[in-house]
Amino acid sequence: MYRRYLLFLVWAIAILFILLFGNNRVFPEGFLYAFLRFDQSQFDTSALSLFSLLGIYPLAFFLLFLDEKRFMRPGPLVASIGSFFLGAFVLMPYVALAIPRKTFLPFRRRGWIPMVVALLTVVTTLLLWLAFARSDWSIFLLYFETNQFVRTMTVDFGLFYILQVYLLRRIRRRNGQSLHWQDVLPLYGLFRYLFARHLSVSTKS
Repeated sequence: MYRRYLLFLVWAIAILFILLFGNNRVFPEGFLYAFLRFDQSQFDTSALSLFSLLGIYPLAFFLLFLDEKRFMRPGPLVASIGSFFLGAFVLMPYVALAIPRKTFLPFRRRGWIPMVVALLTVVTTLLLWLAFARSDWSIFLLYFETNQFVRTMTVDFGLFYILQVYLLRRIRRRNGQSLHWQDVLPLYGLFRYLFARHLSVSTKS
């Protein structure tokens, strides 16, 4: 139970940090369209890649909740969809408030999920390569200190990561397992779990 309160505490601290840290200047009008187009001529690749990764994380959690909804009340559909727009700021309170429950509903393997996860893994790897190969991190630091949008994205990514470790640890404990070291890899740990979870029996053997 205390872990729920800890999630709320982390959530509250994250919001306060965003509001109080640094200046709160915004990008020029139309910047969101430039982010959606991944326009590297206007903004540094680091911020653009982070923006793109924040579209992948909610999708990965949505795939996770397709199975985990059996163990959570109320269902996570609304919160999961909301995370595409409000990020982990809506997902973390839901996870904190959701009531874990036992269920006798059988697991439903979805054969299309490993294919989606494989595609997401490739896209994530490409985005990370772009971020590390073509970014000026001094510019990203300047963004972080002076722009609330980039600061919010950075904190949001951190909250998604905390939720990843929290949920995978809970799933492992429910199955009588310990947390694997791969589970703590940002995004990739979630990809690995989803891929293995939905592989067909014949493929696993």
